[in-house]
Amino acid sequence: MGIPRYYTVGAVAQDLRSLKALDERLEDVDVPADSLLVLSRRKDERLVGVTLPGARTRRVESGLSRTQWFEFASTYLGVTAVSVLMGAVHLPTGIAVQALMTLAAIIGLILYHRRPHLGKNLLAMGLPESFAEEWEAAFHEGFALALATVSADLFDETQDAFLEDPGLKSPLAVDRRPVL
Repeated sequence: MGIPRYYTVGAVAQDLRSLKALDERLEDVDVPADSLLVLSRRKDERLVGVTLPGARTRRVESGLSRTQWFEFASTYLGVTAVSVLMGAVHLPTGIAVQALMTLAAIIGLILYHRRPHLGKNLLAMGLPESFAEEWEAAFHEGFALALATVSADLFDETQDAFLEDPGLKSPLAVDRRPVL
């Protein structure tokens, strides 16, 4: 009796049509429905869930954690206190510093929220760092990341299903099962 070996094959789908076609090809080669995991942006999660009812979906967050919000608020309040003290000594300088810090905080939040943090999710699943970096780079231009975890006897068929569609970018495979 041996230990079963699993492979994870993944690629970034450029649109919903590519993702649906991949799901159909995986069904044709008898890959279990629950072995497909789709990582998508929050706005696309419901659409993916309706289109692929058998697939598991995960949201790729792009926001701040509670700790990060607390640190951000603490820093902002500290800078505000300093600018108020500066305003007591020289009002135009205090107003200028407060305006500059408020503008910097707003721009920083907008930039931070625009980028989904896919790499952190993939590393938390135990996937290799090089794969996470490549998929994260391709994810910014794509629709969703599809990961299929299959046993060794279904690996070749699954790999062919991923390689068949040119709408799937960065198809990669690793011989491990992600930790969910």
